[in-house]
Amino acid sequence: MRVLIAGGGTGGHLYPGIAVAEEFCRQEPDSEVLFVGTKRGIETKVLPREGYKLEIIPAGGIVNKDMISKMVSGIKMIGGFIRSFSILKRFDPDVVIGVGGFASVPVLSASVILRLPTVILEQNLFPGLANRVLSHAVDCVVVAFEGSKTFFKREVKVFGNPVRQSIIGCKTIPKDSFVVFVFGGSQGAHTINKAVVESLDYLKEEAGRIIFIHQTGDRDCAWVKDSYEKTGIAAEVVPYIHNIAEVYNKADIVISRSGATTIAEITACGRPALLIPYPLATHDHQRINAEYLESMGTAEVISECDLSGKKIAEKIKYFLYNIGRLKEMSEKSAGLYRKTAASDIVNLCRELVK
Repeated sequence: MRVLIAGGGTGGHLYPGIAVAEEFCRQEPDSEVLFVGTKRGIETKVLPREGYKLEIIPAGGIVNKDMISKMVSGIKMIGGFIRSFSILKRFDPDVVIGVGGFASVPVLSASVILRLPTVILEQNLFPGLANRVLSHAVDCVVVAFEGSKTFFKREVKVFGNPVRQSIIGCKTIPKDSFVVFVFGGSQGAHTINKAVVESLDYLKEEAGRIIFIHQTGDRDCAWVKDSYEKTGIAAEVVPYIHNIAEVYNKADIVISRSGATTIAEITACGRPALLIPYPLATHDHQRINAEYLESMGTAEVISECDLSGKKIAEKIKYFLYNIGRLKEMSEKSAGLYRKTAASDIVNLCRELVK
């Protein structure tokens, strides 16, 4: 099978595509997978390490942009559309999968014109504008949540969000310390970094019992690492974590944003979470994602406007001293994930090609 996966920009769009690529190669080891993304997206850093080929096209967004930025993005999209035709003709895919992000729009549009089999993967409960528009033209739409059906005026498949196999197979590693995994998505989140650092002053009595693993993003790494060292609280501080499955194995609780892929990974490995939705996310989808997990008893939510170091410290202390509650949340979390998401998507693509 020759598979082209278009989109990316953030880990939330890219990693579901990698999970599907893994499943194609697992089912048919001779499959060829090509990703198409943009030069500013996370795909340029991640995909070479994962061993996948990547083609770059120009593309840009229009949501929440001023008029000049929209015009610039429009020009990029035209260039990306032309470039997409060249890539599609050369690679000649059996199926084209759009995972969201700027690059998915010109590639899927060109694929529809060339009458190639096309599939959209929508990770969020509230679908993005591009996917809602393109849904009328593609062959299949796959969503992660049952509630997403109402936003599409066509039949959709509810398969859940695919995550990498290494994450689905996560096991809790026995350890002496309470491990708090902090990350704000693939780019990091300054607000979360700042609040967690402020929480350290309230956790000095627990210093010998807690270890932080903190993904900060490139900009905040140095000062966050320095802050941990000054307080004497043990921490592994890095700008980006490539082998995130290894960290999920260690984590007792996750403090993070609530993008759809993060939600999928947390539930796939059965980890309880303290979620801080990004308030400027398109259509406020991160709040919707977080409140869904909270309603299922697998997470607690702090809005960014209520976020403080003291509140973070209080939550960490509560979970540290209430392991039973943590275990209950973990069991509920593990029960939410659809483990067949990637294989269901691959099987759908194979049927579509037939």
